[in-house]
Amino acid sequence: MRKSANKGKIRNVLMLLGSYDHRTHQGIAALARERHWHLDVSVLKSFQLPERWQGDGIITTLNSSHGLEAFIRRQRVPVVDLSSWRDDVDLPRVTADDRGIGKLAAEHYLRLGHRNFAWFALSVNPVGRRRMEGFQERIAEAGYPLQRLDGRGAANRAVVLKRIRSLSRPCAVFTKSDYDAAWFSGLVREAGLQIPEEVAVLGVDNSPLVCECVATPLSSVKHDFERIGYQGARLLDDLMSGKAVSAKKRLQLVPSEGVEVRQSTDYLAVSDPLIRQCMDLLQQSFAESISVDQLADQLAVSRRTLETRFRGAVQQSIREYLIQVRLQAGKRYLDEGQESVESIAALSGFCHASHFTATFKQKFGMTPGIYRRKVGSKT
Repeated sequence: MRKSANKGKIRNVLMLLGSYDHRTHQGIAALARERHWHLDVSVLKSFQLPERWQGDGIITTLNSSHGLEAFIRRQRVPVVDLSSWRDDVDLPRVTADDRGIGKLAAEHYLRLGHRNFAWFALSVNPVGRRRMEGFQERIAEAGYPLQRLDGRGAANRAVVLKRIRSLSRPCAVFTKSDYDAAWFSGLVREAGLQIPEEVAVLGVDNSPLVCECVATPLSSVKHDFERIGYQGARLLDDLMSGKAVSAKKRLQLVPSEGVEVRQSTDYLAVSDPLIRQCMDLLQQSFAESISVDQLADQLAVSRRTLETRFRGAVQQSIREYLIQVRLQAGKRYLDEGQESVESIAALSGFCHASHFTATFKQKFGMTPGIYRRKVGSKT
Protein backbone atom coordinates (compact mmCIF):
# COMPACT_ATOMS: atom_id res chain seq x y z
CA MET A 1 0.00 0.00 0.00
CA ARG A 2 1.48 3.36 -1.02
CA LYS A 3 1.78 6.27 1.38
CA SER A 4 -0.54 9.18 0.66
CA ALA A 5 1.18 12.31 -0.59
CA ASN A 6 -1.50 14.89 0.27
CA LYS A 7 0.61 17.03 2.57
CA GLY A 8 -0.81 20.53 2.99
CA LYS A 9 -4.39 19.63 2.09
CA ILE A 10 -7.32 18.28 4.06
CA ARG A 11 -7.01 14.51 4.24
CA ASN A 12 -9.99 12.36 3.34
CA VAL A 13 -10.14 9.36 5.72
CA LEU A 14 -12.66 6.55 5.45
CA MET A 15 -13.94 5.08 8.73
CA LEU A 16 -14.89 1.50 7.96
CA LEU A 17 -15.64 -0.24 11.24
CA GLY A 18 -16.77 -3.83 10.85
CA SER A 19 -17.45 -3.85 14.60
CA TYR A 20 -18.87 -0.46 15.62
CA ASP A 21 -18.72 1.12 19.05
CA HIS A 22 -19.52 4.80 19.60
CA ARG A 23 -16.56 5.13 21.99
CA THR A 24 -14.15 4.06 19.25
CA HIS A 25 -15.79 6.62 16.96
CA GLN A 26 -15.30 9.31 19.62
CA GLY A 27 -11.58 8.59 19.83
CA ILE A 28 -11.15 8.68 16.05
CA ALA A 29 -13.20 11.87 15.80
CA ALA A 30 -11.07 13.59 18.47
CA LEU A 31 -7.89 13.04 16.42
CA ALA A 32 -9.70 13.95 13.20
CA ARG A 33 -10.62 17.34 14.68
CA GLU A 34 -7.05 17.93 15.84
CA ARG A 35 -5.55 17.10 12.42
CA HIS A 36 -8.37 18.67 10.37
CA TRP A 37 -9.34 15.50 8.54
CA HIS A 38 -12.48 15.01 6.56
CA LEU A 39 -13.75 11.84 8.27
CA ASP A 40 -15.91 9.93 5.80
CA VAL A 41 -18.60 8.02 7.74
CA SER A 42 -20.85 7.41 4.74
CA VAL A 43 -20.92 3.64 5.21
CA LEU A 44 -22.05 3.72 8.86
CA LYS A 45 -25.77 3.53 8.16
CA SER A 46 -25.93 0.80 5.53
CA PHE A 47 -22.42 -0.66 5.75
CA GLN A 48 -22.36 -1.12 2.00
CA LEU A 49 -18.77 -1.05 0.85
CA PRO A 50 -18.18 1.82 -1.58
CA GLU A 51 -17.81 0.81 -5.23
CA ARG A 52 -15.46 3.69 -5.96
CA TRP A 53 -13.61 5.48 -3.23
CA GLN A 54 -10.68 7.84 -3.40
CA GLY A 55 -8.98 9.18 -0.33
CA ASP A 56 -5.86 9.28 1.77
CA GLY A 57 -6.31 6.59 4.42
CA ILE A 58 -8.65 4.08 6.03
CA ILE A 59 -9.26 3.20 9.68
CA THR A 60 -11.03 -0.10 10.11
CA THR A 61 -11.92 -3.02 12.36
CA LEU A 62 -11.61 -6.20 10.34
CA ASN A 63 -13.88 -9.09 11.27
CA SER A 64 -15.06 -12.30 9.59
CA SER A 65 -16.34 -10.42 6.52
CA HIS A 66 -14.46 -11.59 3.43
CA GLY A 67 -15.91 -8.64 1.49
CA LEU A 68 -14.41 -6.15 3.94
CA GLU A 69 -11.05 -7.93 3.82
CA ALA A 70 -11.05 -7.95 0.01
CA PHE A 71 -11.91 -4.23 -0.12
CA ILE A 72 -9.06 -3.37 2.26
CA ARG A 73 -6.56 -5.47 0.31
CA ARG A 74 -7.45 -3.64 -2.92
CA GLN A 75 -6.71 -0.19 -1.50
CA ARG A 76 -3.43 1.57 -2.16
CA VAL A 77 -3.51 3.96 0.79
CA PRO A 78 -2.39 3.51 4.42
CA VAL A 79 -4.76 1.40 6.54
CA VAL A 80 -4.84 0.92 10.33
CA ASP A 81 -6.84 -1.89 11.94
CA LEU A 82 -8.32 -1.43 15.43
CA SER A 83 -9.02 -5.12 15.96
CA SER A 84 -6.93 -8.26 16.43
CA TRP A 85 -9.65 -10.45 14.91
CA ARG A 86 -7.76 -10.84 11.62
CA ASP A 87 -4.15 -10.98 12.73
CA ASP A 88 -3.44 -13.06 9.61
CA VAL A 89 -3.79 -9.83 7.58
CA ASP A 90 -0.56 -7.84 7.79
CA LEU A 91 -1.66 -4.33 8.85
CA PRO A 92 -0.54 -1.79 11.44
CA ARG A 93 -2.75 -2.28 14.50
CA VAL A 94 -3.86 -0.54 17.65
CA THR A 95 -6.04 -2.88 19.65
CA ALA A 96 -6.96 -4.13 23.09
CA ASP A 97 -4.50 -6.19 25.10
CA ASP A 98 -6.74 -9.26 25.07
CA ARG A 99 -4.38 -11.47 27.06
CA GLY A 100 -4.12 -8.68 29.63
CA ILE A 101 -7.92 -8.52 29.78
CA GLY A 102 -8.02 -12.24 30.59
CA LYS A 103 -5.38 -11.90 33.30
CA LEU A 104 -7.19 -8.94 34.84
CA ALA A 105 -10.42 -10.97 34.93
CA ALA A 106 -8.58 -13.78 36.72
CA GLU A 107 -7.10 -11.33 39.25
CA HIS A 108 -10.59 -10.01 39.97
CA TYR A 109 -11.93 -13.48 40.71
CA LEU A 110 -8.87 -14.57 42.69
CA ARG A 111 -9.25 -11.53 44.97
CA LEU A 112 -12.80 -12.69 45.69
CA GLY A 113 -11.50 -16.09 46.79
CA HIS A 114 -12.77 -18.23 43.90
CA ARG A 115 -11.31 -21.67 43.31
CA ASN A 116 -13.53 -22.98 40.49
CA PHE A 117 -13.20 -21.27 37.11
CA ALA A 118 -14.85 -21.59 33.71
CA TRP A 119 -14.75 -19.87 30.32
CA PHE A 120 -17.68 -19.30 27.97
CA ALA A 121 -17.95 -17.87 24.45
CA LEU A 122 -20.79 -18.24 21.98
CA SER A 123 -18.34 -18.46 19.07
CA VAL A 124 -14.65 -19.09 18.55
CA ASN A 125 -12.42 -16.29 17.25
CA PRO A 126 -8.86 -14.99 17.86
CA VAL A 127 -10.02 -12.22 20.23
CA GLY A 128 -11.82 -14.66 22.50
CA ARG A 129 -8.99 -17.17 22.29
CA ARG A 130 -6.46 -14.66 23.58
CA ARG A 131 -8.76 -13.53 26.40
CA MET A 132 -9.30 -17.14 27.42
CA GLU A 133 -5.56 -17.87 27.29
CA GLY A 134 -4.72 -14.89 29.51
CA PHE A 135 -7.41 -15.97 31.98
CA GLN A 136 -6.20 -19.58 31.95
CA GLU A 137 -2.54 -18.64 32.38
CA ARG A 138 -3.23 -16.56 35.48
CA ILE A 139 -5.44 -19.09 37.25
CA ALA A 140 -2.94 -21.85 36.38
CA GLU A 141 -0.26 -19.76 38.14
CA ALA A 142 -2.54 -19.79 41.19
CA GLY A 143 -2.87 -23.58 40.92
CA TYR A 144 -6.36 -23.96 39.46
CA PRO A 145 -7.70 -25.62 36.28
CA LEU A 146 -10.14 -24.06 33.81
CA GLN A 147 -13.37 -25.68 32.69
CA ARG A 148 -14.28 -24.88 29.07
CA LEU A 149 -17.97 -24.24 28.38
CA ASP A 150 -17.44 -23.06 24.80
CA GLY A 151 -16.83 -24.95 21.59
CA ARG A 152 -19.28 -27.28 19.94
CA GLY A 153 -22.82 -26.69 21.17
CA ALA A 154 -22.07 -23.35 22.82
CA ALA A 155 -25.04 -21.71 21.10
CA ASN A 156 -27.39 -24.57 22.02
CA ARG A 157 -29.44 -23.72 25.11
CA ALA A 158 -29.97 -27.35 26.17
CA VAL A 159 -26.28 -28.18 25.82
CA VAL A 160 -25.13 -25.14 27.80
CA LEU A 161 -27.77 -25.68 30.50
CA LYS A 162 -26.39 -29.18 31.02
CA ARG A 163 -22.84 -27.79 31.27
CA ILE A 164 -23.92 -25.13 33.76
CA ARG A 165 -25.61 -27.67 36.03
CA SER A 166 -22.40 -29.76 36.04
CA LEU A 167 -20.22 -26.90 37.34
CA SER A 168 -18.44 -27.19 40.67
CA ARG A 169 -19.86 -24.32 42.74
CA PRO A 170 -19.36 -21.54 43.50
CA CYS A 171 -17.90 -21.03 40.04
CA ALA A 172 -16.35 -17.92 38.49
CA VAL A 173 -17.24 -17.71 34.79
CA PHE A 174 -15.41 -15.36 32.43
CA THR A 175 -17.04 -14.70 29.06
CA LYS A 176 -15.73 -13.27 25.80
CA SER A 177 -17.99 -10.19 25.83
CA ASP A 178 -20.93 -8.53 27.55
CA TYR A 179 -23.28 -10.01 24.94
CA ASP A 180 -22.05 -13.51 25.74
CA ALA A 181 -22.29 -12.76 29.47
CA ALA A 182 -25.90 -11.59 29.14
CA TRP A 183 -26.91 -14.70 27.19
CA PHE A 184 -25.08 -16.97 29.61
CA SER A 185 -26.51 -15.31 32.73
CA GLY A 186 -30.03 -15.90 31.42
CA LEU A 187 -29.25 -19.62 31.20
CA VAL A 188 -27.82 -19.63 34.74
CA ARG A 189 -31.14 -18.27 35.99
CA GLU A 190 -33.00 -20.82 33.85
CA ALA A 191 -30.91 -23.56 35.48
CA GLY A 192 -32.24 -22.40 38.86
CA LEU A 193 -28.87 -21.16 40.13
CA GLN A 194 -28.12 -17.92 41.95
CA ILE A 195 -25.87 -15.18 40.53
CA PRO A 196 -23.30 -14.48 41.98
CA GLU A 197 -23.58 -16.81 45.01
CA GLU A 198 -23.43 -20.02 42.96
CA VAL A 199 -22.23 -18.79 39.56
CA ALA A 200 -20.46 -15.45 39.09
CA VAL A 201 -20.46 -13.98 35.58
CA LEU A 202 -17.99 -11.46 34.13
CA GLY A 203 -18.09 -9.89 30.67
CA VAL A 204 -15.88 -7.54 28.65
CA ASP A 205 -16.56 -4.09 27.09
CA ASN A 206 -18.59 -2.49 29.92
CA SER A 207 -21.58 -1.61 27.76
CA PRO A 208 -24.22 -0.11 30.13
CA LEU A 209 -27.01 -0.90 27.65
CA VAL A 210 -26.15 -4.58 28.05
CA CYS A 211 -24.72 -4.82 31.56
CA GLU A 212 -27.40 -2.81 33.36
CA CYS A 213 -30.44 -4.17 31.52
CA VAL A 214 -30.40 -7.79 32.67
CA ALA A 215 -31.93 -9.35 35.78
CA THR A 216 -28.57 -9.39 37.58
CA PRO A 217 -26.42 -6.42 36.45
CA LEU A 218 -23.17 -7.65 34.94
CA SER A 219 -19.64 -6.88 36.05
CA SER A 220 -17.42 -6.17 33.06
CA VAL A 221 -13.79 -5.51 32.15
CA LYS A 222 -13.58 -1.91 30.96
CA HIS A 223 -12.23 -1.94 27.42
CA ASP A 224 -10.70 1.45 26.52
CA PHE A 225 -12.35 1.88 23.12
CA GLU A 226 -11.82 5.64 23.00
CA ARG A 227 -8.08 5.41 23.54
CA ILE A 228 -7.84 2.67 20.89
CA GLY A 229 -9.67 4.89 18.39
CA TYR A 230 -7.51 7.91 19.16
CA GLN A 231 -4.16 6.08 19.06
CA GLY A 232 -5.16 4.25 15.89
CA ALA A 233 -6.10 7.49 14.19
CA ARG A 234 -2.81 9.07 15.28
CA LEU A 235 -0.88 6.12 13.82
CA LEU A 236 -2.80 6.50 10.56
CA ASP A 237 -1.96 10.21 10.46
CA ASP A 238 1.75 9.36 10.81
CA LEU A 239 1.51 6.85 7.97
CA MET A 240 -0.30 9.31 5.70
CA SER A 241 2.44 11.85 6.45
CA GLY A 242 5.07 9.39 5.26
CA LYS A 243 6.67 8.98 8.69
CA ALA A 244 8.68 5.86 9.39
CA VAL A 245 6.85 3.59 11.82
CA SER A 246 8.82 1.11 13.93
CA ALA A 247 7.79 -2.50 14.39
CA LYS A 248 6.83 -1.64 17.96
CA LYS A 249 4.43 1.06 16.77
CA ARG A 250 2.91 -1.23 14.12
CA LEU A 251 1.33 -3.25 16.92
CA GLN A 252 0.11 -1.24 19.89
CA LEU A 253 -1.76 -3.06 22.67
CA VAL A 254 -3.95 -0.82 24.81
CA PRO A 255 -4.49 -2.03 28.40
CA SER A 256 -7.96 -2.21 29.90
CA GLU A 257 -9.18 0.18 32.60
CA GLY A 258 -10.04 -2.41 35.27
CA VAL A 259 -13.31 -4.10 36.19
CA GLU A 260 -16.60 -2.27 36.60
CA VAL A 261 -18.05 -4.25 39.50
CA ARG A 262 -21.78 -4.88 39.45
CA GLN A 263 -23.92 -7.49 41.14
CA SER A 264 -22.93 -10.48 38.98
CA THR A 265 -19.52 -10.87 40.70
CA ASP A 266 -20.07 -8.90 43.92
CA TYR A 267 -19.63 -11.84 46.27
CA LEU A 268 -16.76 -13.21 48.35
CA ALA A 269 -16.45 -16.84 47.29
CA VAL A 270 -14.63 -17.97 50.44
CA SER A 271 -15.92 -20.97 52.35
CA ASP A 272 -13.82 -20.36 55.47
CA PRO A 273 -16.06 -18.26 57.78
CA LEU A 274 -13.01 -16.81 59.57
CA ILE A 275 -11.55 -15.49 56.31
CA ARG A 276 -14.91 -14.16 55.13
CA GLN A 277 -15.16 -12.24 58.39
CA CYS A 278 -11.60 -10.96 58.00
CA MET A 279 -12.26 -9.78 54.44
CA ASP A 280 -15.43 -8.02 55.57
CA LEU A 281 -13.46 -6.23 58.29
CA LEU A 282 -10.85 -5.11 55.76
CA GLN A 283 -13.55 -3.83 53.39
CA GLN A 284 -15.16 -1.87 56.22
CA SER A 285 -12.03 -0.44 57.83
CA PHE A 286 -9.58 0.02 54.93
CA ALA A 287 -9.32 3.78 55.66
CA GLU A 288 -8.02 3.11 59.16
CA SER A 289 -4.54 2.15 60.25
CA ILE A 290 -5.08 -1.52 61.04
CA SER A 291 -2.43 -4.17 61.66
CA VAL A 292 -2.58 -7.92 61.25
CA ASP A 293 -2.16 -8.26 65.03
CA GLN A 294 -5.24 -6.07 65.57
CA LEU A 295 -7.23 -8.15 63.10
CA ALA A 296 -6.17 -11.36 64.82
CA ASP A 297 -7.21 -9.94 68.20
CA GLN A 298 -10.64 -8.95 66.86
CA LEU A 299 -11.12 -12.40 65.37
CA ALA A 300 -9.77 -14.18 68.48
CA VAL A 301 -7.11 -16.21 66.66
CA SER A 302 -3.34 -16.12 66.52
CA ARG A 303 -1.63 -14.02 63.88
CA ARG A 304 0.02 -17.10 62.38
CA THR A 305 -3.33 -18.92 62.08
CA LEU A 306 -4.98 -15.92 60.44
CA GLU A 307 -2.15 -15.33 57.96
CA THR A 308 -1.89 -19.00 56.99
CA ARG A 309 -5.62 -19.48 56.47
CA PHE A 310 -5.99 -16.15 54.64
CA ARG A 311 -3.26 -16.95 52.12
CA GLY A 312 -4.66 -20.44 51.62
CA ALA A 313 -8.14 -19.07 50.88
CA VAL A 314 -7.34 -15.90 48.91
CA GLN A 315 -3.88 -16.63 47.39
CA GLN A 316 -2.63 -13.28 48.77
CA SER A 317 -1.26 -12.01 52.03
CA ILE A 318 -3.52 -9.86 54.20
CA ARG A 319 -1.36 -6.85 53.43
CA GLU A 320 -1.53 -7.45 49.66
CA TYR A 321 -5.31 -7.78 49.82
CA LEU A 322 -5.66 -4.60 51.90
CA ILE A 323 -3.56 -2.62 49.42
CA GLN A 324 -5.83 -3.81 46.59
CA VAL A 325 -8.91 -2.70 48.53
CA ARG A 326 -7.35 0.71 49.22
CA LEU A 327 -6.33 1.18 45.59
CA GLN A 328 -9.84 0.40 44.36
CA ALA A 329 -11.22 2.88 46.90
CA GLY A 330 -8.76 5.54 45.72
CA LYS A 331 -9.76 4.89 42.11
CA ARG A 332 -13.45 5.37 43.01
CA TYR A 333 -12.68 8.67 44.75
CA LEU A 334 -10.79 9.85 41.67
CA ASP A 335 -13.71 8.85 39.44
CA GLU A 336 -16.39 10.47 41.56
CA GLY A 337 -15.04 13.63 43.18
CA GLN A 338 -12.70 16.58 43.09
CA GLU A 339 -10.80 15.88 46.32
CA SER A 340 -7.07 16.49 46.16
CA VAL A 341 -4.73 13.52 45.72
CA GLU A 342 -3.51 14.15 49.28
CA SER A 343 -7.08 13.92 50.64
CA ILE A 344 -7.85 10.82 48.58
CA ALA A 345 -4.69 9.12 49.85
CA ALA A 346 -5.87 9.70 53.43
CA LEU A 347 -9.47 8.65 52.69
CA SER A 348 -8.15 5.43 51.10
CA GLY A 349 -5.95 4.50 54.06
CA PHE A 350 -2.52 5.47 52.71
CA CYS A 351 -0.23 7.23 55.19
CA HIS A 352 1.32 9.52 52.58
CA ALA A 353 0.26 10.85 49.19
CA SER A 354 3.63 9.80 47.76
CA HIS A 355 3.01 6.17 48.78
CA PHE A 356 -0.47 6.29 47.24
CA THR A 357 0.90 7.78 44.01
CA ALA A 358 3.72 5.24 43.69
CA THR A 359 1.46 2.26 44.46
CA PHE A 360 -1.28 3.53 42.13
CA LYS A 361 1.20 3.97 39.28
CA GLN A 362 2.64 0.50 39.81
CA LYS A 363 -0.85 -1.04 39.64
CA PHE A 364 -2.52 1.06 36.92
CA GLY A 365 0.43 2.31 34.88
CA MET A 366 -0.18 6.01 35.52
CA THR A 367 -0.21 8.46 38.42
CA PRO A 368 -3.51 9.42 40.13
CA GLY A 369 -3.27 12.88 38.56
CA ILE A 370 -2.90 11.54 35.02
CA TYR A 371 -5.69 9.02 35.64
CA ARG A 372 -8.03 11.80 36.83
CA ARG A 373 -7.28 13.97 33.77
CA LYS A 374 -7.81 10.98 31.50
CA VAL A 375 -11.17 10.17 33.09
CA GLY A 376 -12.17 13.83 33.09
CA SER A 377 -11.46 14.16 29.36
CA LYS A 378 -14.11 11.53 28.65
CA THR A 379 -16.92 13.21 30.61
